[in-house]
Amino acid sequence: MSDIVFMFPGQGSQTVGMGKEISEQFQEFKETLCEASDALSINMEQLCFEDPEAKLNLTEFTQPAILAISIATLRVLQKRVGVNPILVAGHSLGEYSALVSLGALNFSDALRAVRFRGQAMQRAVPVGVGAMAAYIGSSGDLIPGICKEISTLENTVEVVNFNSPGQLVLSGHKSAVLKACEEISTRKLGRAKELPVSAPFHSTLMQPAANEMSSFLAEINLNTFSGKIVANVDANLHTTQSYTKETLVKQIASAVLWTQTLAKINEISPTSTWVEIGPGKVLQGLAKKTFEKANCLGTHDFSTLKLTIEALSK
Repeated sequence: MSDIVFMFPGQGSQTVGMGKEISEQFQEFKETLCEASDALSINMEQLCFEDPEAKLNLTEFTQPAILAISIATLRVLQKRVGVNPILVAGHSLGEYSALVSLGALNFSDALRAVRFRGQAMQRAVPVGVGAMAAYIGSSGDLIPGICKEISTLENTVEVVNFNSPGQLVLSGHKSAVLKACEEISTRKLGRAKELPVSAPFHSTLMQPAANEMSSFLAEINLNTFSGKIVANVDANLHTTQSYTKETLVKQIASAVLWTQTLAKINEISPTSTWVEIGPGKVLQGLAKKTFEKANCLGTHDFSTLKLTIEALSK
């Protein structure tokens, strides 16, 4: 088996029913969700499996739910496969899961942190003021320039997710985001469409949330860890000596450099196997769009997880 890299998903990977089949097959998965329920005083199984109150897509619930499913899945793998990844990475929220996997954050602390993170992000900008849009096309290198042309001190738009060379996400003031979409269409640079989100995540408008997060994280321990992680904010490889809480604070109001993160991983280990740990298949798709020959494994349902366990056991 080649070197292994663990990737942890962020918001957008959640679906009602996620983890249910796996929970029925693996006791440690079920126990992890119970642990999450106790930490947050919510019924995590009900939230993920049934979502009767339609809360799963509300960011303060989305974030801990995805983290809980990711860590539950990780524990299933750890119990059955003796594999140590050469490094880990997580997309936005997923960076918290990655830190838990390294032992840098305690699971219960991470759950409370991401729930607070979601609440702070929602508080930062009044509903209706901000917006986000997805861009798909072959002129991604021109989009940051268009955002700069449009932006003013009072009305900003910026690229906040570099997901793959042809897939970006814009965020900022609603009017500026919509104007950027119009410009992209007018100049025939691809397609840009507003996303159904409640806040302009990862834009500089999120700075109030970053300030709140700084205070919250001051009360949480960042443990010494022995592994390596590629951070969203700079796409650099970090060890316990260089990774700080400030990295997580900056992340809230900074772009997710995921394409650059994948490039760094590929530079370090071009033949590694990338394992997406948690719900969905988003990160596998982005990896293959960025590097056509990327070798990816998933864990999003029981059959896929079983195949991944078999592959990693060889």
